[in-house]
Amino acid sequence: MNQWRWKTLQNIPFISMTRWDQMGVTAAFSARQGGISQVPFDSLNLGLHVGDHKPDVLENRRRWVNLFSHQVEDMVSCEQVHGTKVGVVNASHAGQGASDHATALKGIDAMVTASPGLVLASYYADCFPLYFFHPGRRVVGLAHSGWKGTMGKIAAQTLQCMEEKFACPPGEVEVFIGPGIGPCCFQVDKKLAEKVKKVWPDFDIIGEREDKWYWDLPATNRIILSMAGVPASNTFCCPLCTSCHTDLFYSYRQEQGITGRMSATILIRN
Repeated sequence: MNQWRWKTLQNIPFISMTRWDQMGVTAAFSARQGGISQVPFDSLNLGLHVGDHKPDVLENRRRWVNLFSHQVEDMVSCEQVHGTKVGVVNASHAGQGASDHATALKGIDAMVTASPGLVLASYYADCFPLYFFHPGRRVVGLAHSGWKGTMGKIAAQTLQCMEEKFACPPGEVEVFIGPGIGPCCFQVDKKLAEKVKKVWPDFDIIGEREDKWYWDLPATNRIILSMAGVPASNTFCCPLCTSCHTDLFYSYRQEQGITGRMSATILIRN
Protein backbone atom coordinates (compact mmCIF):
# COMPACT_ATOMS: atom_id res chain seq x y z
CA MET A 1 0.00 0.00 0.00
CA ASN A 2 1.29 3.46 -0.91
CA GLN A 3 2.05 5.71 2.05
CA TRP A 4 1.36 8.73 -0.19
CA ARG A 5 -1.71 9.71 -2.18
CA TRP A 6 -3.09 12.50 -4.32
CA LYS A 7 -5.53 14.88 -2.65
CA THR A 8 -7.41 17.91 -3.95
CA LEU A 9 -8.54 20.80 -1.76
CA GLN A 10 -9.98 24.07 -3.08
CA ASN A 11 -9.19 22.91 -6.64
CA ILE A 12 -5.50 22.48 -5.79
CA PRO A 13 -4.11 18.94 -6.28
CA PHE A 14 -1.16 17.81 -4.17
CA ILE A 15 0.60 14.73 -2.86
CA SER A 16 0.11 13.93 0.82
CA MET A 17 1.70 11.45 3.24
CA THR A 18 -1.33 9.58 4.58
CA ARG A 19 0.38 7.84 7.50
CA TRP A 20 2.00 11.01 8.82
CA ASP A 21 -1.21 12.96 8.40
CA GLN A 22 -2.88 10.52 10.78
CA MET A 23 -0.13 11.26 13.32
CA GLY A 24 -0.55 15.03 13.23
CA VAL A 25 2.10 15.94 10.66
CA THR A 26 1.22 17.48 7.31
CA ALA A 27 3.68 16.58 4.54
CA ALA A 28 2.63 17.83 1.10
CA PHE A 29 4.05 18.33 -2.39
CA SER A 30 2.26 20.69 -4.76
CA ALA A 31 1.48 20.12 -8.41
CA ARG A 32 1.50 22.94 -10.96
CA GLN A 33 -2.29 23.46 -11.08
CA GLY A 34 -4.54 25.71 -9.03
CA GLY A 35 -2.80 29.10 -9.12
CA ILE A 36 -2.87 32.36 -11.07
CA SER A 37 0.61 32.56 -12.63
CA GLN A 38 0.75 33.00 -16.40
CA VAL A 39 2.73 31.09 -19.04
CA PRO A 40 5.47 29.84 -18.68
CA PHE A 41 4.90 29.70 -14.92
CA ASP A 42 1.33 28.44 -15.17
CA SER A 43 -0.22 28.13 -12.78
CA LEU A 44 0.63 27.41 -9.12
CA ASN A 45 4.22 28.64 -9.25
CA LEU A 46 5.48 28.92 -5.67
CA GLY A 47 9.03 30.08 -6.42
CA LEU A 48 9.87 33.75 -5.88
CA HIS A 49 13.24 33.49 -7.61
CA VAL A 50 12.28 32.41 -11.15
CA GLY A 51 11.18 35.69 -12.74
CA ASP A 52 7.44 35.33 -12.20
CA HIS A 53 5.22 38.30 -11.26
CA LYS A 54 5.75 38.57 -7.48
CA PRO A 55 2.12 39.38 -6.53
CA ASP A 56 1.01 36.25 -8.40
CA VAL A 57 3.51 34.09 -6.52
CA LEU A 58 2.45 35.54 -3.18
CA GLU A 59 -1.19 34.83 -4.00
CA ASN A 60 -0.22 31.28 -4.96
CA ARG A 61 1.64 30.88 -1.66
CA ARG A 62 -1.37 32.23 0.23
CA ARG A 63 -3.60 29.65 -1.45
CA TRP A 64 -1.11 26.88 -0.78
CA VAL A 65 -0.61 27.43 2.95
CA ASN A 66 -4.29 28.19 3.46
CA LEU A 67 -4.98 24.59 2.48
CA PHE A 68 -3.35 23.66 5.78
CA SER A 69 -5.04 26.43 7.81
CA HIS A 70 -1.91 28.60 7.92
CA GLN A 71 -0.73 31.97 6.64
CA VAL A 72 2.27 32.91 4.51
CA GLU A 73 3.78 34.50 7.62
CA ASP A 74 3.98 31.03 9.22
CA MET A 75 6.36 29.80 6.51
CA VAL A 76 10.14 29.57 6.63
CA SER A 77 12.27 28.84 3.55
CA CYS A 78 15.99 28.36 2.98
CA GLU A 79 18.14 29.74 0.17
CA GLN A 80 18.76 26.34 -1.52
CA VAL A 81 22.29 26.71 -2.83
CA HIS A 82 22.75 23.01 -3.73
CA GLY A 83 24.88 22.52 -0.63
CA THR A 84 24.61 20.28 2.43
CA LYS A 85 24.17 22.72 5.31
CA VAL A 86 21.30 21.98 7.69
CA GLY A 87 19.61 24.62 9.82
CA VAL A 88 17.60 24.13 13.01
CA VAL A 89 14.58 26.43 12.90
CA ASN A 90 11.88 27.45 15.37
CA ALA A 91 9.05 29.95 15.68
CA SER A 92 11.51 32.87 15.66
CA HIS A 93 12.31 32.06 12.02
CA ALA A 94 8.70 32.29 10.83
CA GLY A 95 8.39 34.59 7.81
CA GLN A 96 11.98 34.24 6.57
CA GLY A 97 11.89 33.61 2.84
CA ALA A 98 8.09 33.63 2.92
CA SER A 99 7.35 36.89 1.10
CA ASP A 100 10.81 37.78 -0.18
CA HIS A 101 13.45 35.34 -1.39
CA ALA A 102 16.18 37.69 -0.15
CA THR A 103 15.19 36.93 3.45
CA ALA A 104 15.50 33.14 3.07
CA LEU A 105 17.94 31.36 5.40
CA LYS A 106 21.34 31.89 3.78
CA GLY A 107 23.48 29.02 2.57
CA ILE A 108 21.08 26.34 3.79
CA ASP A 109 19.45 23.45 1.91
CA ALA A 110 17.77 21.57 4.77
CA MET A 111 15.76 22.53 7.84
CA VAL A 112 14.82 20.64 11.01
CA THR A 113 12.29 21.67 13.64
CA ALA A 114 10.29 20.53 16.65
CA SER A 115 8.11 23.67 16.64
CA PRO A 116 4.40 23.03 16.00
CA GLY A 117 2.75 25.41 13.55
CA LEU A 118 5.96 26.35 11.74
CA VAL A 119 5.60 25.63 8.01
CA LEU A 120 8.86 24.42 6.44
CA ALA A 121 8.79 25.05 2.68
CA SER A 122 11.29 24.51 -0.12
CA TYR A 123 10.94 24.63 -3.89
CA TYR A 124 11.52 22.19 -6.74
CA ALA A 125 11.57 21.60 -10.48
CA ASP A 126 13.41 18.23 -10.84
CA CYS A 127 15.49 18.07 -7.62
CA PHE A 128 14.20 15.75 -4.91
CA PRO A 129 12.47 16.77 -1.70
CA LEU A 130 13.37 14.59 1.27
CA TYR A 131 10.89 14.68 4.17
CA PHE A 132 11.89 13.44 7.63
CA PHE A 133 9.72 12.57 10.65
CA HIS A 134 10.51 11.06 14.03
CA PRO A 135 7.10 10.02 15.42
CA GLY A 136 8.21 9.66 19.04
CA ARG A 137 10.06 12.97 19.34
CA ARG A 138 7.69 14.74 16.94
CA VAL A 139 10.57 16.26 15.02
CA VAL A 140 10.41 16.92 11.27
CA GLY A 141 12.90 17.89 8.59
CA LEU A 142 12.99 18.86 4.94
CA ALA A 143 16.01 18.62 2.63
CA HIS A 144 16.60 19.77 -0.94
CA SER A 145 18.55 17.04 -2.73
CA GLY A 146 19.54 17.64 -6.34
CA TRP A 147 22.55 15.84 -7.75
CA LYS A 148 24.98 18.03 -5.82
CA GLY A 149 23.10 17.54 -2.57
CA THR A 150 22.97 13.83 -3.22
CA MET A 151 26.73 13.69 -3.85
CA GLY A 152 27.18 15.59 -0.58
CA LYS A 153 24.83 13.16 1.20
CA ILE A 154 22.52 15.84 2.54
CA ALA A 155 20.14 13.10 3.68
CA ALA A 156 22.77 11.82 6.11
CA GLN A 157 23.58 15.37 7.23
CA THR A 158 19.91 15.96 8.04
CA LEU A 159 19.69 12.74 10.04
CA GLN A 160 22.83 13.68 11.94
CA CYS A 161 21.31 17.05 12.84
CA MET A 162 18.11 15.39 14.05
CA GLU A 163 20.12 13.02 16.23
CA GLU A 164 22.49 15.63 17.66
CA LYS A 165 19.95 18.38 18.30
CA PHE A 166 16.82 16.37 19.13
CA ALA A 167 18.03 12.87 20.13
CA CYS A 168 16.32 11.21 17.15
CA PRO A 169 18.10 7.91 16.34
CA PRO A 170 18.19 7.38 12.55
CA GLY A 171 16.75 3.91 13.03
CA GLU A 172 13.52 5.49 14.29
CA VAL A 173 13.21 8.19 11.62
CA GLU A 174 10.80 7.84 8.70
CA VAL A 175 11.69 9.40 5.34
CA PHE A 176 9.62 10.23 2.28
CA ILE A 177 11.36 10.87 -1.05
CA GLY A 178 9.00 13.03 -3.10
CA PRO A 179 8.76 13.42 -6.88
CA GLY A 180 11.81 14.46 -8.90
CA ILE A 181 13.57 13.67 -12.15
CA GLY A 182 13.80 9.91 -12.50
CA PRO A 183 16.51 7.62 -13.93
CA CYS A 184 14.45 7.52 -17.12
CA CYS A 185 15.36 11.17 -17.77
CA PHE A 186 18.29 12.27 -15.61
CA GLN A 187 21.11 12.07 -18.13
CA VAL A 188 24.62 12.94 -16.93
CA ASP A 189 27.97 13.20 -18.67
CA LYS A 190 30.54 10.42 -18.52
CA LYS A 191 32.78 12.29 -16.08
CA LEU A 192 30.02 12.64 -13.48
CA ALA A 193 28.85 9.07 -14.09
CA GLU A 194 32.35 7.78 -13.32
CA LYS A 195 32.55 9.92 -10.20
CA VAL A 196 29.25 8.52 -8.96
CA LYS A 197 30.46 4.97 -9.57
CA LYS A 198 33.58 5.66 -7.48
CA VAL A 199 31.54 6.96 -4.55
CA TRP A 200 29.07 4.03 -4.66
CA PRO A 201 31.02 1.23 -6.42
CA ASP A 202 28.83 -1.60 -5.10
CA PHE A 203 25.50 -0.29 -6.32
CA ASP A 204 23.82 -0.25 -9.72
CA ILE A 205 22.70 3.40 -9.82
CA ILE A 206 24.17 4.45 -13.19
CA GLY A 207 22.39 3.12 -16.25
CA GLU A 208 23.79 3.27 -19.78
CA ARG A 209 21.63 3.48 -22.89
CA GLU A 210 22.89 4.27 -26.38
CA ASP A 211 26.20 5.61 -25.06
CA LYS A 212 24.42 7.91 -22.61
CA TRP A 213 24.51 7.73 -18.82
CA TYR A 214 21.52 8.05 -16.50
CA TRP A 215 21.71 8.46 -12.72
CA ASP A 216 19.07 7.03 -10.37
CA LEU A 217 18.91 9.73 -7.69
CA PRO A 218 16.06 8.19 -5.65
CA ALA A 219 17.92 4.88 -5.40
CA THR A 220 21.08 6.74 -4.40
CA ASN A 221 19.25 8.56 -1.63
CA ARG A 222 17.82 5.27 -0.43
CA ILE A 223 21.38 3.93 -0.19
CA ILE A 224 22.53 7.02 1.72
CA LEU A 225 19.62 6.71 4.13
CA SER A 226 20.25 2.99 4.65
CA MET A 227 23.96 3.53 5.29
CA ALA A 228 23.03 6.25 7.80
CA GLY A 229 20.85 3.79 9.71
CA VAL A 230 17.32 4.27 8.38
CA PRO A 231 15.60 0.88 7.89
CA ALA A 232 14.35 0.21 4.37
CA SER A 233 10.86 -0.24 5.85
CA ASN A 234 10.98 3.38 7.07
CA THR A 235 11.74 4.86 3.64
CA PHE A 236 8.91 5.69 1.23
CA CYS A 237 9.22 7.00 -2.30
CA CYS A 238 6.94 8.56 -4.89
CA PRO A 239 8.06 7.17 -8.28
CA LEU A 240 6.61 9.98 -10.41
CA CYS A 241 9.18 11.66 -12.67
CA THR A 242 8.83 15.43 -12.95
CA SER A 243 10.45 15.46 -16.39
CA CYS A 244 8.04 12.85 -17.73
CA HIS A 245 4.96 14.55 -16.30
CA THR A 246 5.04 18.24 -17.15
CA ASP A 247 1.25 18.13 -17.17
CA LEU A 248 1.51 17.66 -13.40
CA PHE A 249 4.87 19.19 -12.45
CA TYR A 250 7.39 21.83 -13.40
CA SER A 251 10.62 20.45 -14.86
CA TYR A 252 13.71 22.63 -15.15
CA ARG A 253 15.35 20.25 -17.58
CA GLN A 254 12.33 19.45 -19.74
CA GLU A 255 11.25 23.10 -19.93
CA GLN A 256 14.79 24.38 -20.55
CA GLY A 257 15.12 26.35 -17.34
CA ILE A 258 12.17 28.68 -17.79
CA THR A 259 9.45 27.36 -15.53
CA GLY A 260 7.92 27.56 -12.07
CA ARG A 261 8.52 25.65 -8.86
CA MET A 262 6.52 23.20 -6.78
CA SER A 263 6.71 23.36 -3.01
CA ALA A 264 7.58 20.64 -0.56
CA THR A 265 5.93 21.55 2.73
CA ILE A 266 5.96 19.92 6.15
CA LEU A 267 4.58 21.04 9.49
CA ILE A 268 3.72 19.67 12.89
CA ARG A 269 0.11 20.53 13.51
CA ASN A 270 -0.75 22.24 16.79
